[in-house]
Amino acid sequence: MLPLHSTSARLAAAMLGYFILVIVLLTLYPFYFAIPLQFELDLRVRPDDIIENIILLLPIGFLYRLTGGSRRGALILGFTLSMSVESLQLFLPVRTAAPVDVVANTLGAVAGAWLYDHLTARLTMTPTMVGRLALEIPLMGLLYMLIPLLWMNALALEVEPDRWVLTVLICISGSIILSDIYRMWGGQFGLSAKGWLGLAAAGWCLLGMGPGVLHIFPTVPMVIGVALLTMARAALPWRITERRFERITLGRILPGFTLYVILLALWPPLRELTAWHGTFGLTDRIEPVNTRYPAALLEYLAAFTVLGYLSAEWRGRAERPLAQDLPRLFLIALGAALAMEILVGFQEGPGASLVRLCLVVSGALSGGMIYHLQRSHVRFLLGRPAR
Repeated sequence: MLPLHSTSARLAAAMLGYFILVIVLLTLYPFYFAIPLQFELDLRVRPDDIIENIILLLPIGFLYRLTGGSRRGALILGFTLSMSVESLQLFLPVRTAAPVDVVANTLGAVAGAWLYDHLTARLTMTPTMVGRLALEIPLMGLLYMLIPLLWMNALALEVEPDRWVLTVLICISGSIILSDIYRMWGGQFGLSAKGWLGLAAAGWCLLGMGPGVLHIFPTVPMVIGVALLTMARAALPWRITERRFERITLGRILPGFTLYVILLALWPPLRELTAWHGTFGLTDRIEPVNTRYPAALLEYLAAFTVLGYLSAEWRGRAERPLAQDLPRLFLIALGAALAMEILVGFQEGPGASLVRLCLVVSGALSGGMIYHLQRSHVRFLLGRPAR
């Protein structure tokens, strides 16, 4: 088992914290708490709910084992997390606590720990695996981080099809990263034909838009557009002699990604303006949860996670330790989140939200931590000393 202080354990701990944050968002949405006249429990047993709750905590058990924790510890963590969530749901008028969920969640954490034990006996992360994933190449980690963001966007598209504008902005960022990597390192990859690069870009887009793969629009136009844009940019001459091209590429995607975050926060952006207002939770009134999972809010959280990762990579070449970079990341995340909440507060609806602000700041910090810890782990696997 990996020691707790190893690079892989620290990266797993950061991922574990992020997954717990996502679970809190999913299970306590919309964060409208009230003292009930009487407590209610749902004693029904539904097979589909049991399966969902097992899957929900599967990553928790897996990642906890990866941090160096024991199988018993995974069981305790799963039970404690589930009990905490179900207890808080007693105070959510739109939720109903269910004892069977505690059992299913705990089983999910145990199953995740079991999966870790069986996979690690057959699969080991080695320098060869790092090479296959191209993790040693600058900006590849950011490209991977955009995949779950696209996934969340595709889920939100199921409810609001006009969000395809946001999808375009994410895809443009991915296309710029892929084409710049090719223009800088293409010769080393052996990618002499730009058609292969177009196929890789299409595959990346298709993977990210997985939930909407059965919908012709916008999936097919988006996949084709990403492939064509990537090939077109790859054909442009590369006049930069500096090998450290990350900041140049990040500077190219930053305007579009900033526009994406602003539109995402204000979506739909053409709502009527009112006097500034806000609330503690995510709504100012008791109402049924419109969707089982708050896909739009998950996308917003994922966007700030990518923003935190991007902010950390902007200073990545400085090789600053995480402890020194954390205050800067916090100020960037807090400033961006505050600016968005100030703007949202003038829109018709619930307005600004303290809970949402805290969630996305935590997400951005998680993204920055993931970058630092991933970089340290890749350097360790490649036998390069930490600076």
